[in-house]
Order: sequence, then C-alpha cells, then structure tokens
Amino acid sequence: MSEDIQTSNEGQVPVDVHQALLRDGTDVQTKVGHVAKFNHDGESSKLDENIVVESFDNYKKPKDNNEFIALTKEELKAYINSPKWKRIRWLIAILYILLLVLLLIGSILLVIFSPKCPPKPKLAWYQKEIIYEIDVKTFRDSNQDGIGDIKGVQEKLDYLEKNDIKVILLQSSIFNLTSGTSNQLNERNSRVKNIDLYNIDSSVGSDNDLKELSKNLYRRAMYLIVDLPLSSTFDLNSYLWYGSNSSVRTKINTTCKGTSNNLACRYYKTYGRLPLDFTDKNIQEQSIATLRHWLSVNKFDGVRVDLPLDFNSSTNSYKISYETINKWTSTKNEIEKNTKPKLLLFDIPFGLQDIIEDDNLHNQTAHTLFLFNNEHRSPINAHALDQRIQSFETNRLSKPQFWQLGSKRKSDDIGLIHENQLPREIVLTMIMLFGGTPVVLYGEEIGLDQKSFPLMSWTSDGAYGGFSACSSVNCSRVLLPYQIGVPPTSVKRQEALGGEAKDSLLNLFRRLSKLRRHESFQFGLLESGYDVKENIFWFIREASGYRGYVTVFNLNKNDNHTAHISLYELTKRDVPLHIHYEYQWPKAHLSTPNKTHIDSDNLFIHPQSISIFWWIPKLVKPNILFKTAKEHSHNQ
Repeated sequence: MSEDIQTSNEGQVPVDVHQALLRDGTDVQTKVGHVAKFNHDGESSKLDENIVVESFDNYKKPKDNNEFIALTKEELKAYINSPKWKRIRWLIAILYILLLVLLLIGSILLVIFSPKCPPKPKLAWYQKEIIYEIDVKTFRDSNQDGIGDIKGVQEKLDYLEKNDIKVILLQSSIFNLTSGTSNQLNERNSRVKNIDLYNIDSSVGSDNDLKELSKNLYRRAMYLIVDLPLSSTFDLNSYLWYGSNSSVRTKINTTCKGTSNNLACRYYKTYGRLPLDFTDKNIQEQSIATLRHWLSVNKFDGVRVDLPLDFNSSTNSYKISYETINKWTSTKNEIEKNTKPKLLLFDIPFGLQDIIEDDNLHNQTAHTLFLFNNEHRSPINAHALDQRIQSFETNRLSKPQFWQLGSKRKSDDIGLIHENQLPREIVLTMIMLFGGTPVVLYGEEIGLDQKSFPLMSWTSDGAYGGFSACSSVNCSRVLLPYQIGVPPTSVKRQEALGGEAKDSLLNLFRRLSKLRRHESFQFGLLESGYDVKENIFWFIREASGYRGYVTVFNLNKNDNHTAHISLYELTKRDVPLHIHYEYQWPKAHLSTPNKTHIDSDNLFIHPQSISIFWWIPKLVKPNILFKTAKEHSHNQ
C-alpha cells in the first residue's frame, strides 16, 4: 500500500481490506470519503496529509462502490479543527446574523413608512345614538288621569332599550304654563299660554319625578335632553318669559304686514311663536342663565333650542343672531369641561332651513330628507333624492350630522308619508343609515300618525290604545282635543309573531338600530347615486378595515318592473364580485344566510324594495377606491 497512508496501528492490514481497496481504477472510499484512486499503472493519488486514520479494523467492507458510509466521531473531530472549515462556519454564521438584522430593520421601516389605516374615531355619545323625541303628555299615562306623565316615561324604558334607544328628548310640554298675549296673523291679540322654562307642569309630574327619571337613565347608561324654546315667545309683551318677572316687548307688532317673505313672518308661520330680540343684553343673559340651569344645575346631557334672531331697528327686520349662538356654544363648552360632553341642538323648522349658511349651525340642526314648496310638491324619485344629498355640497355645507323624519309642528308636515310618495320603511332606512344621528319622533317606529292620532299606541284594544287605563267617563273631557278610537297599529300588534315583514315597521326599526352600530355606518364614508331609467337610488357606507355596505332602493311603483342590475355598473365603484346578504324588504328574494356568496354583477331588485348587502374588509382605503376605480376589480 502507498506510504502516504498512515496508521497508528503497526499490525498487518487484513487481506480482505487490501482486496477491497486495491482494485484497478476504483475510487477507494472510507468513512472519510474518497481517500485514494488507483490507476491502471498502480499509482495512487496523493492523500490529504492532514487526515490520520487510526485503524482499519473499524472499517467494514462496502457492499457497493456507491454505498454512503457516515463519518466516525474521530473523523468529524479532525474536520472540526480544520482552519478551512472554521472559516466557512464563521462566514455562514455572520451571513445568517446579518440576514436577521436586515429582516428586523426592514420590518421596522415597513411599519414606519407604510400607509397607516386611520384610527377609529372617538365619537361623542350623541354621534352614536338614536335620539327619541317624546311628548310626555301623549306618551304614557301612569296615574289614570288622562294626561301622560314623567312616571309613564319611566314605565317604558325597557321598551326603549329593546329598540336600542339610549337618548330621550323631552318636548317643552313638560314645563309650566303661564298666561300671555299673542299676536295673531290677522293682527288681533288673543290670550294664550306662555311657557315657564324653570318649573315643571304639575300635571306631568314634579321636580323630584324628573330627577328620578334622570337618575334611572344614568344607571342604564342612557341620556336625557330637554327642549328649551329660548328664542321666542307666545306673549306679545313677553311677560314672564323664561320664568323671569322682567317685561321685554317684541320689536314687531305687525309681524306679517305687507310681505310674508320677511324672516319675522316666516319665523312666526313656522314656529307659531314671535321672535325675541337678542340685541337686548337682558335677553342674552337670561337665556344663558337658563342653559346653565339645565346643563349644569340639573345636569341634563343636552338641550334643544330654537333659532335666535337679532332685530335691526334701521331696516325694521330680523337676522340670525350668530353672536348669541357663539355665546351659547361657549357656555356649553365651559360646562362640559368638568363633565361628559353636552349636546346643543337647534330646532329649526323645515321651512327655515334654507336660510342656514353657517356650517357650524348646519351641523347642529336636524335636517329633513326633503324640502318642499308649500304650493307645489314634485314627485319623489331617485334623481330628487340624489339632488337633495348633493345640495349640501352645492351650498358648501357638509353632509348633515342630524336627520329628522317627522316633527311636532304642523308646519313641518311635508307630506312625505301622507301623500304616499315613499313607503315609511324606505324613508326610515335612509335616515337611520345615511350617517349622523337620527332624531325619531315617538311612534314613528310603528308608523303612528301623530297628526291624526297623537296618543302613543301600545295595544290594539281599548279606547286609548294602552295610553291610559282611565275610563272614558272620567277622561273624556281631558282627551277631547285628541281623536279617540281604535288605532290602526300598535306596539303589541307589531311585536306579534307570524306576521309579514311589511306588517311590522317596528321589526325593521330594531334591525336598523343594531345595523347602524357597525363601524361603517358609524363613521364610514358615504357615497350615493341613482339610475334614472330604473328609478334606483343607492348609497355605500364603508370604513377602512371594516365591512363595506351597499343599500339599494328600487323606487319604481310598477309591480311588474323588476330591475336587473350589476352593482358595479350601477355604482361605478369597486364593489366586489362576491357580496353577502344583510337584509331585504318587504321580502327576501335572495339566499338569506350571510355566509352565502352572491354575484354582485347579476341581481334582481324588486319594485318598492330595500336591499342591503355587505362585503369583507378591503386592503385599500375606501376613499382611494371611490376616487380611482376605473375598472371592475373582483376582490374577495
């Protein structure tokens, strides 16, 4: 054997080992690998001088030249200490650590410089909840005297919570009435009742009853607002206004003489009250004191006030008193520094909302979906709806923060429901899901017509629909001003099981109340549009990182006209191909499980119907999708 092979054993090499190793043209393999290769001339290649083989006794004869034999422990130790392999190991370790450092740096840079999703906005309580407006005297009579009272409201708090209502607005009918003199449109004076804004009318309860209601609401995490008509009076001479003993005369005795287009006349026709002059510092101070009384002393969560005006003696006309509005707002801001946020809401009749030009006042006013001319009321269609929404941008105003369907005033009877222009369900869905806070008048959740039946209808039996247990003999005189009879609907009837969806506006109201809790309806973007040919109106609500929703209204009154649409072609927005069912009215024509995929490019929308669909959150901000979508992207 070649002399280059060193052994630590001086014994003879076994014959079978020689036979296995000394084979012409054969690679000699050991557990170390290729040790030598013998050529035809018998010469072997040079072995690695650094490798010392201790003994041949431990080797086994390979069965095959290609058989792999693992290294022994001694052979591994020999390679571990080799400078060549040390350098290789150090190089691999350094590269590995460098890779980890680069990955860490890349992750940090990605977090820092990547576009961030906008934080979830922190909304005040009045931006999240439904405001439920109550006329206490017609809501619920608890003591059987024929007059609704504060304790009657307490009896129905469970009902309000069931409807997901957390905010109660008490109309000014709770206040004590005093005598006064009013100037009528025919310029005649008449004796009327004025309002004392400091004292509760004994027929509806006491101050203790009001405090008990406030405490009960606080325990239920509910809120209380009171209606304060600070800016107007029934009394021509303004005796006992705000409960004050001061006498402040109104500046206009002939309100609508000459032209009826002046602000004072429009104010009187819509409010039914005479405007006070807030250039009088006494009036300003008294109004601020009244605000403090209810927001600070009685710790109410908010107030609703009417529109203050200033009188210009040189032109003998009124204008909006923005100075007073700013002082009221400052007073509210000062009070809420030491407590939770307070609400200052303005009660402006629908007929006066066209004079609003200031964005702050606009955002503190409850708006109606439609503004009608009293002499002419055009049909409500998809195009008219879209024009109403876009009109705010045209006037450089933001979209309303508060929406309102009905009103306590007859001047606000816009004929939206009574003239059968739109189903109640469609209008209710719009004001609940458009964005902002809906102000709901009591009974609207069951379709009650307060103009013809002002008593809240709780049951379908009895002369008063569950409003009072008072006998007709004892209460006929008290309830004489109201039209008495069996109400066409009631809470109990609409809660009954087994009815159709179209028979229960209350069930729809409860469904919408829960749906608007979703983030996209709370603070998501609003995009709307229409299709003239199909008379379809739609709007999309979507917040970044949350479910997106599209609501489609088919306003066509022809029962045979079912629209066949593609949501992308209809909206020109990035609506995914696969969407999911959320709600349909009056009948669910599509598969109702919300996990079922629905093809958004192939939908039937039935006439006089509501269809609400949703899709999973997208990875792109909705405002980017809305503005840059050029082609249909079928995202899942």
